[in-house]
Amino acid sequence: MVQNNHTEETQIQAAPAAKESPALPEANAGNPSRRKTFMLILLGLIVLGACAGGLWLWLTWDYVSTDDAFVDAHIIYVSPQVAAHVNKVLVLDNQFVQKGTPLVQLDPRDFQAALDRAEAALRVARANHRASKFGLALIHRTSRAAVDQALAEISIARSQIAQARAARAGAESNLLEAKANVAAAAAAVAHAQAQVLADSATAIKSQQDYQRYSKLLKSGDVTPSQLETYRAAAVSAQAYVVADRTEVMAKQAMVDQARAAVAAARQSVSAAQAALARSLAGLVLAKAQLSSVNVVPQQVGKQSSNVSAGSATIAELKAAVEQAKLNLSYCDIDAPVSGYVTRKVVEPGDYVTIGQNLLAIVRPKMWVIANFKETDLTHMKPGDPATISIDAYPKVNFKGYVQSIQAGTGAKFSLLPPENATGNYVKVVQRVPVKILFKDLPAKLPYLAAGMSAVPEVKVR
Repeated sequence: MVQNNHTEETQIQAAPAAKESPALPEANAGNPSRRKTFMLILLGLIVLGACAGGLWLWLTWDYVSTDDAFVDAHIIYVSPQVAAHVNKVLVLDNQFVQKGTPLVQLDPRDFQAALDRAEAALRVARANHRASKFGLALIHRTSRAAVDQALAEISIARSQIAQARAARAGAESNLLEAKANVAAAAAAVAHAQAQVLADSATAIKSQQDYQRYSKLLKSGDVTPSQLETYRAAAVSAQAYVVADRTEVMAKQAMVDQARAAVAAARQSVSAAQAALARSLAGLVLAKAQLSSVNVVPQQVGKQSSNVSAGSATIAELKAAVEQAKLNLSYCDIDAPVSGYVTRKVVEPGDYVTIGQNLLAIVRPKMWVIANFKETDLTHMKPGDPATISIDAYPKVNFKGYVQSIQAGTGAKFSLLPPENATGNYVKVVQRVPVKILFKDLPAKLPYLAAGMSAVPEVKVR
């Protein structure tokens, strides 16, 4: 019964349509003004679309933009200048600190003990110096010198001069070798940093390939196995970047060790120079003693040499005391600049070494490094205004301006620049880094971090 009723209703609804359909062509044929109106409306829409497209081209003709841009900032790594255990860590991750704010406190007991020993040795040297002066005065009153003793003192002084010169030559040779080691270590750091740049570029390309082919998976242009290959390549490239950064840190530690060796070699040169000066002074004193041997006792020259040596010892120990005070002051590590604490890898109880990175401070002043196509730089120049969009704040447009344009493409400064002299040549549009500074950042901006993705748009005309 239900099916029959539905069939009847369908027939009833279809009947008027069957009656009206033959009349439609006759109505259209009898009303040409309706077709003319339709054509005018269609022509108007076409003209309106062309005007809108031309207006858009006219408004964007003077602008160039790129999404290959990132926020950058000065990053200062904080390292200890002495090796010790950590007593306190006075800051937290991502905390803002002012210049001079205490960051880390090292255990000062070993350095305090070294300072006490140096001060005690200085007091002993001063007492010996006073005793030498008293003995010299006593000799002047009680005894006379002999010619042979004076000659012996001259011979000893000359021998000491020769030894001091040999020691100075050896110290200078060690200094040259240490400087060469610093240069070699610095070159290794530069090589490792270049490797980071190269592998970072590879990682970015691998990630972009993976994202691009992920979109093609739904259409069937890429198989899941092929997509997995691109994903594995992106993960592997990122792992290479992490390994390269670890290598950079290791090479930087080698540079710090080489510089410490240079400092030690310089101290050795200074000590050898001081020993040579003392030996020369001893020779002059011995010759003076020989010339006056008939008036002053022979022991006067020796005692005078002791007095001079005591003076040099006091000067040396004073330097040791100052060095001990300096090492003790290094136990309090303060912020070298104002900024945000990041990458804090130090905790109380850790044993830290010289040059080890404890944390980094990111300075609040930031900028954007935008890698524009070389074809976009035809009319770009420093001072051009820019509008910056940051992915973290899609509804905020930041004002800025072009500060400078790098005098070289990114590929030119890579570890392995492309060589097009042989084989098939494929022209690729190069990217040139452009530094864009912010202008009048919003005072209530909640967060801005180095490395954030940005999209700058520069007005070039």
